[in-house]
Amino acid sequence: MDKKRVSGLAIIDVFNGDADGICALTQLRNADPVDSQLVTGVKRDIQLMDRVSAQAGDKITVLDVSLDRNRTGLNAALEAGAEVFYVDHHFAGEIPESHQLTAIINTAADVCTSILINGYLQGRFVE
Repeated sequence: MDKKRVSGLAIIDVFNGDADGICALTQLRNADPVDSQLVTGVKRDIQLMDRVSAQAGDKITVLDVSLDRNRTGLNAALEAGAEVFYVDHHFAGEIPESHQLTAIINTAADVCTSILINGYLQGRFVE
């Protein structure tokens, strides 16, 4: 993976390529604009964390992809020393315990990742 590095660190955005993933990322990057490496796939192409080769200090945002289906890649990133911000509404299974992981997971039927990001941002970029 060709990483964009800022002060030696990569900023990587991993997101589902459907409307929910794209809208969630758009809201987040309107609030916190950064030049990041984008990792995405079409609707059913969701094992995206396997495409990330993380290093210590990297900052990875994961949006709208099942933690359960990306557990191996997530654990590898955490073991490498990356910081991961993970927001999703799909089944997650057991969420790893790590001081490097911030997870906002809500699997309620009336929730999507964009709604979770909107709540995280307190409605600042809902439009």
